[in-house]
Amino acid sequence: MIKKIAFLLVFFQLLSCSSNSKIGASSENSLNGKWSWVSSTGGFIGSTLTPASEKKTMTIEISNSTIKRYENGKLLSENTFEIKTQNSIYGDNKKMIVIEDRPSQSFEVKDNKLYLNDECNDCYQSEYVRIK
Repeated sequence: MIKKIAFLLVFFQLLSCSSNSKIGASSENSLNGKWSWVSSTGGFIGSTLTPASEKKTMTIEISNSTIKRYENGKLLSENTFEIKTQNSIYGDNKKMIVIEDRPSQSFEVKDNKLYLNDECNDCYQSEYVRIK
């Protein structure tokens, strides 16, 4: 009897873990939130830019299909976007944030960090941390 109960507890724990990971596994859903800029690396000379070096803060707020960009708390832009899987200049197909009339950005969310890669030569990879 104890073995059956232990088996059921493990089974339900595994089942709940797998269902939770499916909920959070969608790249579109994991983008939602407020993100604070940490650094950007790239460009022709491979420089690294930070809020301290640039004397500014940048924040991105993403909800469903809208992305808002702020600099020092001031709204710079608000755009609608789509998530599409496209061929990346970095190789393979990657999920992209696509805004009409702007270069696409491939992205990856790991834990509480968002990595945005400009899909162009000599462009930047930016790192953001989730704040909400």
